[in-house]
Amino acid sequence: MDSILKSMDDLSQNFHKTMAEFQQNLQSAIPATSPTSNIAAQFTAFRNFVMSALSSLQGQVELLCKQVDQQETRCRRKIILLHGVPESSKENVDATIVKVLKENLQVPELSAVSISRCHRMGQVVGEKPRPILVKFCDLRLRNKVWFGKKSFKGTGITLAEFLTKNRHETFMAARQQLGVSKCWTKDGLVVVIGPDGKRHSITSKSELYSIYPQSVTESVNAPAGTSGIATKPQIVSTQVPRSKRVVKKYV
Repeated sequence: MDSILKSMDDLSQNFHKTMAEFQQNLQSAIPATSPTSNIAAQFTAFRNFVMSALSSLQGQVELLCKQVDQQETRCRRKIILLHGVPESSKENVDATIVKVLKENLQVPELSAVSISRCHRMGQVVGEKPRPILVKFCDLRLRNKVWFGKKSFKGTGITLAEFLTKNRHETFMAARQQLGVSKCWTKDGLVVVIGPDGKRHSITSKSELYSIYPQSVTESVNAPAGTSGIATKPQIVSTQVPRSKRVVKKYV
């Protein structure tokens, strides 16, 4: 879906550029008093029609992408990711997860039967353990584990929701711009604290930037003493200094 959106955007930009150049050439080539001046008006009407059609099509594609993202999020609501669980070459991931959760949480009803599927994600890179994807059979048990995630503090193990690509990128952008204390995830939504101190649930970067414009987020992250005021960029000369000419004296 991302590639479709990009293709639509590229097509729209290319069409706008080509039509603008053609219209400029047409207006300069045909005088206003010419009998063929009606061609310019017909071209303008055609250009407006195509632009309207492209805009409508782009809106439909964006709506479709949003619906697919919502459906994919619903399919992931029983899933939790565990980061930092030590990994061994011959491990039983199901047994490992049950042991880790029972040691840190009050979940006596948890057993291997409570887990629909469980596996490591990605390829082995160095000594860093890969995250574990855990899908529970019961949503209530999943929520009980999720809301008890503070019990893992100090263990090196963290819990995270299995977000879609779009929502994960939105969360990472919010976290980078606002910090850990002002954004988190809940039920597949990215929750951010707005400038007014209220909580906002978002799913895309466009929604994030509507709450925190990029100029505002830059001021939020500005170092102490700068007050977030943009300064003029320093002009750095890239010119290579000329070496001093040496004059040889011949005797």
